[in-house]
Amino acid sequence: MKLRKHKASRMDVKIPVSMVECYVKKNSLVIQSKDFLKTLSSAVLNGGLCQAKTIINHQVSKSYRHSRPEEYLKRVVKELRLPTPVVGLMTAANVANFSLQVSKYAEKRYVCAITTAGLSNAAAAGEIVRVNSKFSTINTIILIDGNLTDACMVDLVKTATEAKIIALREFDVRSRISGKQATGTTTDAIVIACTGRGKPLRYGGTATHLGEAVSLTVYRSIKEAIMKEEKLTPERSLISRLKERGITFKSMVEAGMEMLVYHPSMGRREKIAKILAQNLREALSDVNVASLVLAGLRLEEDGQVGLIPGITAKVFQNDPVFLLADELLGMNIANYIAGSCGIFEFVRFDKAKPGILRKLGPFLDDVIGGLIAGASSKMYSQLNKKGS
Repeated sequence: MKLRKHKASRMDVKIPVSMVECYVKKNSLVIQSKDFLKTLSSAVLNGGLCQAKTIINHQVSKSYRHSRPEEYLKRVVKELRLPTPVVGLMTAANVANFSLQVSKYAEKRYVCAITTAGLSNAAAAGEIVRVNSKFSTINTIILIDGNLTDACMVDLVKTATEAKIIALREFDVRSRISGKQATGTTTDAIVIACTGRGKPLRYGGTATHLGEAVSLTVYRSIKEAIMKEEKLTPERSLISRLKERGITFKSMVEAGMEMLVYHPSMGRREKIAKILAQNLREALSDVNVASLVLAGLRLEEDGQVGLIPGITAKVFQNDPVFLLADELLGMNIANYIAGSCGIFEFVRFDKAKPGILRKLGPFLDDVIGGLIAGASSKMYSQLNKKGS
């Protein structure tokens, strides 16, 4: 992607499609064509199937409220003096953090995917969504130098959506509603646009050269846009991964302190909590602990939907007595952190289910319980050494 300044307030973006220009100006990402583009979109302004000279992705404030967003975008278009008709999107994500990815699908024929991505309202398809007050969203504009039939454009919406889900999965993006794996945000939008040049293309599925190019460009574009906007990386800490599932570091410390067997010789409770927290941080930063905990997270998700052979989802949710793998995993985490004393401490936590553990499923309560128990056991050992 190459950027160059133009007329001070405009930043041009070089794309390999003749007669089409792309630039950022006044909180708007603009794609402008000298000829009409055929578009299919879920846009706020002129969504559906239509002809357009301009496509705009306009940034609004995170506190944006407007009962008639279409009229608002019309005023933006007028202010920017854009050639009409205009297909218009809006987002609270920073449009300067866009990602442009390009692929070739035929001789001198290109696919361009331009994405802005905010995850403040990430969600999983099928969830019950209450009133949504956030507008960060994943907006993707796919520009194709080619002649697409209506059916092909619909096919590409499907292909692009599949690529988006893969990108989100590889980041382990979680729903802000349930903590489940997100499939997008509650306000995602997409535009498929083509120049109309060349022979008609009827198909855009993943088995076609066009579909393959769209998949790759959308996948790469969404991943880069997420990294730019959210500063999210696959290698982020286990503390962050747990927090995204509603398990905060504070809640783990509180669960550990709930099980404290206190003696005045230990000193102030605040000091004890700090020692526990330090041990928890050390354990959470260990790659082996992280691997065992993540294994438990995956097993929890598989069990909830019946993907563990030999046990249905309904039976799994009742945490049956014949399911031992969850306790074995928890004991191994505690043992790795603090040895046999850690296993003894795990048994206490497993029986009592303090704090956050009471809210977790069969595998989660044991892997998090093993984690806290191991840190707690080390804490007692350290306090005993200081007291002796």
